[in-house]
Amino acid sequence: MDDAALQAALEEEVIFARMAPEHKLRLVAAFQARGEVVAVTGDGVNDAPALRKADIGIVMGVIGTDVAKEAGDVILTGDNFAAIASAIEEGRAVYDNLRKFITYIFASNVPEIMPFILTALFKFPLALTVAQVLAIDLGTDLLPALALGTDGRSRM
Repeated sequence: MDDAALQAALEEEVIFARMAPEHKLRLVAAFQARGEVVAVTGDGVNDAPALRKADIGIVMGVIGTDVAKEAGDVILTGDNFAAIASAIEEGRAVYDNLRKFITYIFASNVPEIMPFILTALFKFPLALTVAQVLAIDLGTDLLPALALGTDGRSRM
């Protein structure tokens, strides 16, 4: 199959099985040329080139060879493919939660620091003391932070 035919085949839903090592490597390159993020699983020496070229190389830890383990990025200690899906789900949950909390911190703390920055730049008198800012912070941030932490959409 030439490159044009391979790219055309990748437009559809297709399954590749029992591939030679050079075909695995070519398939990884074809998907990456399309802008896809490629994960490859493997356990043998013949899988090493595709594991190395892929964005994420996942190696079977029990039956995998040392060469495959060196080439891969993630080693599954139990050789269970279901662990891959669980790890992706957990990783996405962690990313979503970090993004929510960082957005919350910036949205709540940037307005609090602006008066102090303006005071330093333009030599205005302080509007609030540090104790007053901490009291306001405790009163206004406590309940929203607790609500965000117990959000049902958080998948952790």
